[in-house]
Amino acid sequence: MNYRTKQFFVSGFHLFTWPFAQPASLLHKWLGSEALFDFSAKLFSLVPGKIGQFLRASFYMQTLSRCHADLAIAFGSFFSHPTARVGRSVTIGSYSIVGTADLGDLVQIASRVSVLSGRHQHGSSRNRLDYESVRYSRVSVGAGCWIGEGAIVMASLGANCVVGAGAVVTKSFEDNAVLVGNPACSLPKREE
Repeated sequence: MNYRTKQFFVSGFHLFTWPFAQPASLLHKWLGSEALFDFSAKLFSLVPGKIGQFLRASFYMQTLSRCHADLAIAFGSFFSHPTARVGRSVTIGSYSIVGTADLGDLVQIASRVSVLSGRHQHGSSRNRLDYESVRYSRVSVGAGCWIGEGAIVMASLGANCVVGAGAVVTKSFEDNAVLVGNPACSLPKREE
């Protein structure tokens, strides 16, 4: 099925799910509360099946900075900040969390993946958490990236990167990197 045909069918399904996401979306926009966005995102993450997938996509189309209609976001997964931007044909597996991020076109995220809002989400000073020094930074995941099961991404990735299962990305990588380990390092490129 080509992209335009798929987009037509997906848009039709959104006509049914859009009204359910509308009240939460309007309240979030009117009150400007990120707490309300967070509550709604987590609530919609618990709706099972295809209906839940379309409901989540409808909600994010109305609330995120940018989100395409063909977002496929599985059960238990959610965006934690409305500042995220999502490209075309993005797929997110179950129980994944995406923070302040830019997801390029055709990004595929497996289950239990965390794309954090940078490396400094939890500030600290001597012997205690310091909530005043928390800094969110935007993480970019380039077009065509695949992020494996249970990976944690704290830094930007170029296009067409592969992040192995369980890898922890703590620094940025260029296009076409294959990343494994904790902290993630790039495998040497094979000569063809």
